[in-house]
Amino acid sequence: MTKKILNLRLFEDDNGKSWNKSVLDKGYEVLCISQFTLSCILKGNKPDFHQAMSADQSQIMYNSFLDLMRSSYSEEKIKDGRFQAYMQVHIQNDGPVTIPLESPSSVRDSKDAVKAARAEARQSKEKKQPVTKSMEEPVTQGETT
Repeated sequence: MTKKILNLRLFEDDNGKSWNKSVLDKGYEVLCISQFTLSCILKGNKPDFHQAMSADQSQIMYNSFLDLMRSSYSEEKIKDGRFQAYMQVHIQNDGPVTIPLESPSSVRDSKDAVKAARAEARQSKEKKQPVTKSMEEPVTQGETT
């Protein structure tokens, strides 16, 4: 999901060609807001959230997602709201485009989703940490010894 968010070509390039540049290409900031209300179903005229992940599990998954976004891009360019807080977010929407992104169905179960998010964050951090071949000589991963 993080790769898709950061690499999705939503923006025009310097020549005005639409759908040609990503957040990574443009160096833009990303605002992440947790919205459990997206998991509601309607029971008559009343929203029902019983299918949403529990708050404790959601917070773990959300924090893992934020960690992965920050480690995959630039920590200072990933912004977030306050979990479970009432917020008023003021944005300027540039165009009538909404692109829903969903996780693969294999991680739909909340416990699996939390585990997958944690594992992806660990893998991303491991790729960025230098590997040492001796105490005094650091070498980055992928280098031959």
